[in-house]
Amino acid sequence: MDRYTQTTTTGYGENIGNSLKGILVGFGLIAGSIGLLWWNEGNSVETAQALGEMQKSITTLSSSRYDASFENKAVLLTGETKPLNRLIDKEFGVTSDGLILQKKVQMYQWRETSQTKTEDKLGGGTETITTYDYSKVWSQEHIDSSSFKRSSEHYNPTTHYKSHIYATDASLGDYHLAENVIKRIDANREFDGLQKMSAKVKEARNHKSFLYIGYNPQRPRIGDIKISYTYAPSAIYTFAGKSLNRDIIPYVSQNGKSFLFVREGQVDAGTIFKEELDNNAMLTWIFRGVGLLMMFIGFTMIMGPLTTLANVLPFLGFLVGGVTSVVAGVFTLILGSIVIAISWFGARPLLSISIIAVGIVIALLLGKFGKKEQPEAE
Repeated sequence: MDRYTQTTTTGYGENIGNSLKGILVGFGLIAGSIGLLWWNEGNSVETAQALGEMQKSITTLSSSRYDASFENKAVLLTGETKPLNRLIDKEFGVTSDGLILQKKVQMYQWRETSQTKTEDKLGGGTETITTYDYSKVWSQEHIDSSSFKRSSEHYNPTTHYKSHIYATDASLGDYHLAENVIKRIDANREFDGLQKMSAKVKEARNHKSFLYIGYNPQRPRIGDIKISYTYAPSAIYTFAGKSLNRDIIPYVSQNGKSFLFVREGQVDAGTIFKEELDNNAMLTWIFRGVGLLMMFIGFTMIMGPLTTLANVLPFLGFLVGGVTSVVAGVFTLILGSIVIAISWFGARPLLSISIIAVGIVIALLLGKFGKKEQPEAE
């Protein structure tokens, strides 16, 4: 691993100017966080309602024979899923009789990571130490080395070989499954098709479990390429969607949400919808956390000039920074709770009121805790 360290200093006046500019960024972050929280809560409610609608209307088909009485309705279908065409990667002549053939192309490349440490100095200036580390990694994505701090010493070449997913239409009894439906299957099985191929495939050497373009896979060099394959075999799968002209297509709810679920093996409707509702709840909390963090950073940046002015004495700046962080946390909990609650009000008014109340209580407790801590710090 290579390492490069850069040290820069910033004067008191420049820090004040940057903190004043940060006020505008702070307001932008707060506005963005409000938009994200509002969208997230509304989307969560709509998704949960749409999943509930589909779950209530879905019918589990007892066989894979086509039944016109279920036309245009939500259905769950399980059975042996068979490919209608043979898959081929024409680039290397690799073939498969599975449902999906996934080609993974990785190049050995330089990767730059950085760590920054800022230290306040007497008089209001700051010293910033940035450490750049360069390591060699296998990556499917091209890492653009032109933006590296030391790009001339860590150059990543490009390649025309790309990862790709090959899929085919399939049949499940009397039903047809289009390629875009089959692509929802996870191609995670080991592929043994390379074992029957020759030792040299075009410019790549065949190591039976992967193809290699380079000198030695045990001692890779920058620019070496490794190509591996996985696949999804013909097997029993479960599909939940809408029946239309012997096709299984996405089910569209009354509020416009589109769903088509695929599971390997035989899985009942209750299990599928529980998993999807759990996923919806998890994503809601993730976006909620991102939105609240954006809001907190925004409030902190708006109050940033206070900390910067106090940094003429680093110890004083530390105290002021602690206080502004507590205040930013209080504002975030109050405003964030209000935004979340209002967005839920139409669907669950009692829950909305509860969210506001809990947010205010936590904010008050946090503010009181901050006041108790302040004299001790002095």
